[in-house]
Formats: sequence, C-alpha cells, structure tokens
Amino acid sequence: MSSRIFGLRLSLFNAVLFLGSGIQLPFLPLWLKDKALSEGEIALVVAMMMAVRILAIPVGTFVADLTGSRRIIIIVSAFGTFAAYLLLHFMNGFVPILIVGMLAAAMLAPIAPLTEVLAIEGSAHFGIDYGRIRLWASLSFLAGSLIAGALLEVIPVHSVILLIAAAQGLGALVTLVLPHDGALRLGEQTPTSLPAVFAVALSSVFVIFMAAASIGQSSHGLLYAFGSVYYDDLGFSKLTIGELWAVSVTVEILMFAFSGRFYKRFGSVTLIAIGTGCGILRWFVMGLEPPLAVMFVISALHAGSFGLTHLGTMHFIRENVPDNMRNSMQGLFSVLSSGILMSATMWSSGPLYGLMGGKAYFVMASYSAIAFALALILRRVSPRVH
Repeated sequence: MSSRIFGLRLSLFNAVLFLGSGIQLPFLPLWLKDKALSEGEIALVVAMMMAVRILAIPVGTFVADLTGSRRIIIIVSAFGTFAAYLLLHFMNGFVPILIVGMLAAAMLAPIAPLTEVLAIEGSAHFGIDYGRIRLWASLSFLAGSLIAGALLEVIPVHSVILLIAAAQGLGALVTLVLPHDGALRLGEQTPTSLPAVFAVALSSVFVIFMAAASIGQSSHGLLYAFGSVYYDDLGFSKLTIGELWAVSVTVEILMFAFSGRFYKRFGSVTLIAIGTGCGILRWFVMGLEPPLAVMFVISALHAGSFGLTHLGTMHFIRENVPDNMRNSMQGLFSVLSSGILMSATMWSSGPLYGLMGGKAYFVMASYSAIAFALALILRRVSPRVH
C-alpha cells in the first residue's frame, strides 16, 4: 500500500471518528438533564461511561496485539457502538440509562486507542506527519459540536441521542475502508505477553510519564462533565456553547496541522510539560468565571492543555515501546487516563460543581500543576529528551 492510499483511508476514518463525541461531550449532560436526572446522577452516568473503559480498553487492545486483528476489532466495536446508542434513545430512568450508556461506552472504548496506534505507526513507517492525519479527528469533533449546537436551537434536546447514534452509524460504515493489518509491512513480530507489557509499564520512567500525561488529561474532567452546564448557568445560548467548544477544537486542529514542527522543535516530553502548563492557566482563568469574550480566548488553550499533551504522549509511546506491544501500552495509558482518573474526576465533579460552581476549576488547575511538576521530573530522567 502506498503512503498516499494509507493516508487517505486513515484520514477518512478520522474525519468521522469523533463526530459522535463532538455531540456527546457538550450535549449529553443536557440530554441527561432533560431526562430529569439530578446533578449527582448526571455526574455518575458520565463518570461510569468513562469508568467502563477500564475493562473495555485493555481487553480490546491486548487482543489486537495477541491476534494481529486490529482492524476487525475496530469494525465490530464500531457497529456495536451504533446499536447501543440507538438503544439508549428508548431508555428512561436513571438505572436503564446508566446500564445502556455503559454498554455504549464499552463498545466505543477500544476504537480510538487502536486508531491512534495505527496512525502513529503508519506515519512513522510512511514518513507522513501524524498530526496531518490526527487533525481530521479533531475536525470531526468540531463538526459534531457545531452541527449539534445549531440543530439544538430548532429541535428538542431529547434528539441529542439520535444525533449521536447517527454519527456512530456513519463511523461504523467508514471502518470498512480502514487499511488492513498487514498494510505497514513491518515484518514478523515477536508475540506479546502480559508479563512483557507490564515490565515496560512498571519501569520508573514509564510510571512518571503515565502519571504526568494522564493527570494532565484528567484535569479536563470537570469541563467534559459540566462545561456545558456551566456555560448554560452563565446564560450562554446553546449555539454559543457549541461555538465555545468549536473554538477549542479549531485551535487544536491548527496545532496538529503543524505538529511535526512542534515535535521536532520540542520533543515528546517537553510537549507534555508545555501542555500541562497551559492547563494551569486555562483552568485558573475559568475559575474566575470570566465574561464571554475572555471565555473564548482561554478556550483556545485547548490546543495546549489537550493537544500538545496528547501529541507528546503519542510520540513518547512510539519512542519507548516495542512494536509488538504498542496497542497494549496505549490501552493501559487510556485505562489510567480516560478510565480511572478521568472517570474519578468526572464523578467528583458533580458534588464539586454543586458546592463551588465555576470556582471548581481551581481544583482542575491544581491537577495540571501536579502534572506539570511530574513532566519536569520526566525531563530529567527520560533518556529520549531532545
């Protein structure tokens, strides 16, 4: 397979990968609120949809390394995700929504980690800029949030779940064009094993890396769970809420368009340090409950707090993990970051937001500060800092 064909196929899939997430992250809490769930129940549903990833991600990613069937796992997961979100439309009451929501999240969980590893490996193999592929995923998130924000000005909030299901259905269809597992032609690989995976994961450098990057990303938990509710409480329209999310992703896309330059200039570890530093500033200013104009400005820091941290994370894993266990290692990182820490942050954001309102973002700033300090330690101990 040529580099052009590989890039086109993977870019096409990334262009629909986060359409559903672009709708879900800003607007699922509003759908749950429309279903008459309390603040605590909303936080628990969102948190448990993250927590279920703790089991779903490592199962999917380890099986991908064990069998070499990464593409099949992505396809099955994508069609299962579509079916589960469609079923969620018919659920009412806290418990049914919680159960089916967790099922949908479990089916979705392995798709992004496996796609990320495919993208970073393929980019290195074919000499393609990883960010030029990854930016299409961010564009899909942007399209989802903008389209949903505009539609929700004229259609009822209870339609949110149908929009998410439709987006996941489109994504499932496009999985069929993904490159086959042998497309990289990397040659024979030594079969992986759980002891080998954990030997790498528990090394001192990797432990510090996992803590720095995952704590930095988990600082977004309050925004993901109650960002739209916070904006709504400040009196912003649903269209404005969508625009705030869109600004965040737009600058993230611009960063990914030039990600190769950022990586060559700073290296993976420094990118994580810069990203977590942006998080400190972003959450501190949000905690001040600023006016709309300032809110738009600090939303642009998403390119750093998420984007640069993510870019550094992906390159660090590529640099430091053997080929035959990258899916598994990406899975373990996702479990810690998007599963354990993110779900804990999102679950606690309910009572935290209820008690502190917008000032709860000061707590998120402290998370970023811890991550930043760990990233500085990683700079001193990592053998691959450049």
